[in-house]
Amino acid sequence: MPAPRLVPDDATRDKLQAHLDGLAGSLHGVRSAVLASVDGFVVVQTSVNGTSGDRLAAMTSSMLALASAVGRELKIGALHALMLEAEGGKVLMLSVGNAGTPVLLMVACSQRSVMGKVLWTAKECAKEIASTLSTPR
Repeated sequence: MPAPRLVPDDATRDKLQAHLDGLAGSLHGVRSAVLASVDGFVVVQTSVNGTSGDRLAAMTSSMLALASAVGRELKIGALHALMLEAEGGKVLMLSVGNAGTPVLLMVACSQRSVMGKVLWTAKECAKEIASTLSTPR
C-alpha cells in the first residue's frame, strides 16, 4: 500500500518551511530546495532562481524510486541519498525517514558547493523535518 500523501496543516507547513529556509540560508550556493511527498507533490519549497518546485518534486520522486530499485537489484540495502553532479551544479536527494508519512528532500546547489557540508546539513534538516512530522497535531 502506498504511503499517504502529506497534506500538513498551516502550523506544520510553517515549521517545515522554516526548516527548509534554514537549510537554504545556512549553505553557500543553494539554488533551490524542495520537500516533496513520495508521490511527487510539493509540500514546501525554497527557490532562489525561480525554478518550478512542482516539476522538481515530481522528478525527485522518480529519481529516488529509480535509485531505490538499483539498490534493491544490487542488494546494497536501503537508499539514503542520491547525489548528482553536472557541469553547472550539484543536486542532493534524500529520503526523510518518518514512519507515518515519508517525504523527500531535494537540494540543488552551485558547482562550488561542498557536497560533504550539503549532505551533513541536509541530514540535520531531515531530522528536524522528521521530528516535526512525528509531533502529534
